[in-house]
Amino acid sequence: MVWEREITIEGKNFQVTISDEYEALRSALAEGRAVIGLWDRNRTDQCLSPASYLVESYEDVTSELMERVVRRKEGMPWNITDTRRLLIREFVTADADEILKEPDGGENGALFYDRNTLQSYIRQQYGFYEYGIWALYDREIKTIVGKAGLFNFDPGENEELNSLMKKNDTPLELGYHIFTPYRRQGYAKEACQAILTYAASSSLTEKIYARVLEENRASVSLLKSLGFQLTARTHSGSASPQCLYEWNCL
Repeated sequence: MVWEREITIEGKNFQVTISDEYEALRSALAEGRAVIGLWDRNRTDQCLSPASYLVESYEDVTSELMERVVRRKEGMPWNITDTRRLLIREFVTADADEILKEPDGGENGALFYDRNTLQSYIRQQYGFYEYGIWALYDREIKTIVGKAGLFNFDPGENEELNSLMKKNDTPLELGYHIFTPYRRQGYAKEACQAILTYAASSSLTEKIYARVLEENRASVSLLKSLGFQLTARTHSGSASPQCLYEWNCL
């Protein structure tokens, strides 16, 4: 069976094909249309490989899903949420030209400096997980003032942190970086508050974690103001203790 739907995004019309047939999906994709596969769990011979998104019922094809599928195909950013000043959205490749190169941009900050590495991040992170580090775009001054978002919590070889993770949990970590010219203007709290609300409403996980050095008083204060609770301290030689905070999504 084949269904054709149309959706308007940012003033432009897009066609979406929904089908349980491989050839229909393949042909539609070759013709430039977005596709959604209709999966029958009782069939063992079904191949829906042209489709990156699957549903079990035609009724599951919502306008939101169609928009997400089209945006993924067309390389258009998904808008996560809005605040008073900010549009929090996915990064696009062209954003690499605007990202300020700062020494405290984080371990993976360089990912966002180059178009090729940013494109790989967009495809692999957003395309697979549907979350990641997002752009904080100030609508009034029309610029990206920082980045913030959610990423998979990786305790590494730290046994103390590993013991705190529930085996059946999908732990996510909150991270943020406001570019130097825009600090001390409340952007961090405004963005993080909105991201936490989004995470809770989207049922992404039960808890969100944040790690910060104990001496980083500004970040500690921010986390407390957002409702995070201190759950552990880890020590590594003479280095400042690292604090683990958690926020309950439920």
